[in-house]
Amino acid sequence: MFLSHLTFFFSAIGFLLFVIKSYRHKGFERFLTLFSFLYFSLSGIWLFINSYTTDRFDYLDHYAAVSENLALLLPLAIVYLFNKRNRSNAFLRSVVVVVAIAVGFYTIHLLIKDNSLNSLVFVLENKNIVSNALLQIVYNIILMVLFILGIRKIELSGGSELFDGIYRKVFILLFLVYYAQDILYFLMVIFSVTSKQQFYWLYIVSLTSNLLVSLLIITLAVYTNWLSLFNKITAEPKLETISLPKENIPVFHFDKEGFRARTWMEFKNVLFNDYPDLIDHIEKLEFLSKTEKLYAGMLPFELSHKEVADLLNVSLRTVETNFYRLRTKLKEYNHALAYPYEAIDL
Repeated sequence: MFLSHLTFFFSAIGFLLFVIKSYRHKGFERFLTLFSFLYFSLSGIWLFINSYTTDRFDYLDHYAAVSENLALLLPLAIVYLFNKRNRSNAFLRSVVVVVAIAVGFYTIHLLIKDNSLNSLVFVLENKNIVSNALLQIVYNIILMVLFILGIRKIELSGGSELFDGIYRKVFILLFLVYYAQDILYFLMVIFSVTSKQQFYWLYIVSLTSNLLVSLLIITLAVYTNWLSLFNKITAEPKLETISLPKENIPVFHFDKEGFRARTWMEFKNVLFNDYPDLIDHIEKLEFLSKTEKLYAGMLPFELSHKEVADLLNVSLRTVETNFYRLRTKLKEYNHALAYPYEAIDL
């Protein structure tokens, strides 16, 4: 019961961290906010049914089953939006498809269950509950495989929304753990019918996984909405930057109308002839991720964050977050925070 309360508490924090800044969200971020809400509400239903009541509520069963399927589909919708340039239309299409599949799949569950039970599916009185649970496990595994394949595609193409560093790791870990804990839950349903001992251990593992998911949602919310504030609070004293005579630093400019680079590789290809020293210098900073190198390359051009967002076709918050990541990494490795990013002797 303690773990369930803790999960509900942390899932509420994660949802609040997402929703407070939801007014600036792009399509994929709206899906992240929706996922945090669904997880928060499902955690509340789980806690209420298992800790505070013995009554049966048909509408909660309907809501939980459909919401669970919605939450399972959202990672795929987010990955899909990462690779789309025209996201407004893609977002609307994704909403329709996700809702249709979630409702349709729950309808299949209703057709499989024991018809003597009105509308409830995942209750022990359902004589066909093992069949329902096995179907859900197969469904989870298929979605997990599709999610992994989608992530691999983002890694290869770069995507239109920059997706790198710690954010990428937290994002992947969150949804892999979520799929895994959902599979564990339905294994627990099966073993609750066949083996009480295995049920107990799966129950503990499932509760622990739920808690981990809620903590990962908070972490992702910080990296999506609050990283700039988080860095200001936790920042160490500023390092002294190295200043060179202005005549030794080239003037950086390019034709913004014709600029089409979206990744570090494209940036190098477009600007290497004009700024080979800049490219070579940044390439030597091996501790930077590809996204951080791209922003290190953009920084000397002295563009506003809005201009960078327009050039890279990403949200303004993505630009703000990635510049903070870059400066944090430079400070961590004792490098100057401005080009030429020289190492600082402390």
